Amino acid sequence: MRVLGIGLVALISFSAQIIATQCHADTLGQFGPEGARMREQLWIVPGADPAYPLRATLFRPPASMTPASGLPLAVISHGTDDNSRLSVSMPVYYWLSRWFVERGFAVLLPQRRGHGATGGPLAEAVGNCAEPDHFQSGLEAAKDINAALTFMRKQPFIDEQQIIAAGVSSGGWASLALASAYPDSVRAVVNFAGGRGGHANGKPLRICGERNLISASASYAASARVPTRWYYSRNDSYFPPRVAAALANSWRDSGGHAELSMLEPYGSDGHRIADDRAGWDLWGVSLDRFLDKVMQSDPVENSSLLLEQHASRHDR
Repeated sequence: MRVLGIGLVALISFSAQIIATQCHADTLGQFGPEGARMREQLWIVPGADPAYPLRATLFRPPASMTPASGLPLAVISHGTDDNSRLSVSMPVYYWLSRWFVERGFAVLLPQRRGHGATGGPLAEAVGNCAEPDHFQSGLEAAKDINAALTFMRKQPFIDEQQIIAAGVSSGGWASLALASAYPDSVRAVVNFAGGRGGHANGKPLRICGERNLISASASYAASARVPTRWYYSRNDSYFPPRVAAALANSWRDSGGHAELSMLEPYGSDGHRIADDRAGWDLWGVSLDRFLDKVMQSDPVENSSLLLEQHASRHDR
């Protein structure tokens, strides 16, 4: 009788999970009206785990700026603060989002599993500071990003051929992982101060598993086929210049394309280069040039060229 009871409980639990998943599927999409600020709107989009759909902010330019082919899409991925991740508000990155919106992009900012309103387990934190798995952590975050952008790719106002991934801190790292795990998902990646394990044990300039991080960069690059643009500041307390250079060099040495800009010191901590309007003056011009180049090029030709570069480096 006890065995039957346990089985019944398990069946009820499983059925409830199926029902909950179906309810989530029925509520995907826009959630509420647009706001006055850049047509701001809450969306619910799929994540890697159907039980935890992602809460997301969507910004769009005026409807008059939407071409017949649809808007290009920038998916911006947030960083992680272990002290506030459960209570953190929805990611907005107002000035970074506005930079893209003013250039005709729709901008989606999904809140990944284990953060704020999305909730759920923090799947992307694999290992601990003593033995971190930065490679797998990035891939777990990338699963959420890919699920969200795959959903948005199907929206009638999006140009499915014009999608880029941008990210800040652990979101930058996740965007690099996305390029590796899903090499045909985006046209390019923009990495703002990306990495994992910064401020090890609360100490600036210390990184949990620095060698692991650099090795993971090489592993990602081995399968990435899109151009990437990297921005770090000289006074970044999480990932200082020597680490940023080591990550970019590791990426290039494995055949990946990485353009690194080491920016001048920014405010009290250069890790915040994407936080306000002043950041535009540091990275805006070069990012304009980068996007003009990659968005107007043929994605198939770009991929073929990068694959040739991979092959030539491995043959040396």
